[in-house]
This record gives sequence, C-alpha cells and structure tokens, in this order.
Amino acid sequence: MLEFEILARGLYQPAQLDITYDPSLRMPTDPTMQRWMDTLWQEKLTLAQQKNIPLFDAPLFRLVEAEAKAGGTLRLLLGDTGYKEYVTTRVPEFAQGRTRAELGNALSVCSVVETSDVYILLDKRQGVDVYVGRYHVIGGFFERDRDSTISKRPDPFAAINREIREETGIQLADIQEQYCLGAVYDIATPHAELCFLTRLNIPLAEVHKRVPEEDEIKRLETLFVTQERLREFIMKHHGNISATGEPNLLMYGGIKFGEKWFEEMMEWL
Repeated sequence: MLEFEILARGLYQPAQLDITYDPSLRMPTDPTMQRWMDTLWQEKLTLAQQKNIPLFDAPLFRLVEAEAKAGGTLRLLLGDTGYKEYVTTRVPEFAQGRTRAELGNALSVCSVVETSDVYILLDKRQGVDVYVGRYHVIGGFFERDRDSTISKRPDPFAAINREIREETGIQLADIQEQYCLGAVYDIATPHAELCFLTRLNIPLAEVHKRVPEEDEIKRLETLFVTQERLREFIMKHHGNISATGEPNLLMYGGIKFGEKWFEEMMEWL
C-alpha cells in the first residue's frame, strides 16, 4: 500500500497558486482532547531531550483543501495549526478512525533540487523527528511567522527557498527556475506537503562550496539523473524513501521524462 496520496499535480509558478487563508480553519478540539494532546506533547518533549533531537512548537499553516483547477491553477485553502498539534495528532492511536478534517494536517514543503549538471540533492535523515534513516529531498514545514508576505499572504515559494538555503546554503541567485509540482498527503504520518522542482544555474561542485545555515543535513547525498537511474533508485529504495519525498521524485520524473514514465512508475508501486 502506498504511504502517500497525490492530491493535485501540475507545473505551477507563483502566480498560478490561488491561496485562500482563513486562520479560523483549525482542527476541531474539545477539553478532553486538548488534555490528551498536552500530556503526549510533554512525553515527546522529554524523549526528544533524551535523544538530543530538537523539538519545539511553531505556528504552521494547515491544509484544508488542495485542488488542481482548469486553466492551470492550484487552489489551496489554508488554516492554522502548530507543530505540537501535528506531532500529537499524527500518532496512530489518535489518527486512526478520524477523517483528515479532524486532524492537524500541518503543511510542509519539499523540493527536488537539480544542479546544472543534472544531479539531484538528497538527505538520509538523521537526528530528526520523522523519516529517520530514510531518503528525503530538501524540505521542512511551512511556518506562519516566517513564510508570509508583508500583507500576511502565505508564500510557499518563500518557504521552500528558506528551507533550501538553511539546509544547503544555496541562494536565490543560484536558482534558474522553480515550480510547484502539486500537493501530496502523507498517509503514514498524517500531514500535507507541497512538492517543488528547483533547477539551479550552478553545478554540483559549486553546491558543495555553499555553507548551510543549519546542520540538519548530516551528509548531502546526490544522484546523477537519467530515466533509468531515477527509476532504479525509486525501485531499489521504495519503502526507505520518505512518504512525501517519493511522490516528489515521481512528479519530477514525470516532468523530466514524460507522463508515460510517471504512469509506469505509479503502476509498479
């Protein structure tokens, strides 16, 4: 069974994202539920401290709806949530038996980053809260207090560029072109993610000269991309790629190698 669902897919530039943001669109809670979440959060904070894993609450956007519209736009309806809400509602004992509308549904961003000499950047997750030991692309959470315009409009492109800069040191001047490829939902650890393609105007050798702002990525992995190599990587590591990184790689392959390649891979999965 797939760990993800592709909610919408396309090739979107910033002007093609139709975003409605309503802070009142939060996960429904009651006092009993809130007490349960508070208790579990404290348990997770203690465990994270013991493992020396950073864990803190942060204001996040919540995905309510994502829909690919005729005319080439991606419609997003966003509300409010937080990292605490995400961490406590993603656990099976809470999530099972509840609809997605009853969960935190924190929204993340991730991107396949392709160098000018056609390598893509990967992370083998270590010292993090989720996807430990799995391959992932570059990404992180869409934060309300950091990833909005001056007029408070949510800016997913700003979010992914911040994550790329923090994790790799790659700057805006290094980016040749960038697209949102769509929205996916992680069924395994329930939350939503916007997937991107970021093409650089610098080769891999220059990427290695960039200095990350954070040390989240312990060692940057790379893959030289051809049809066969990308197919082989996904097939070999299926089950060991994050539930949002895998659809990002698949949608990237569909853009680069055509719809037939994408359909064949989805059929294999």
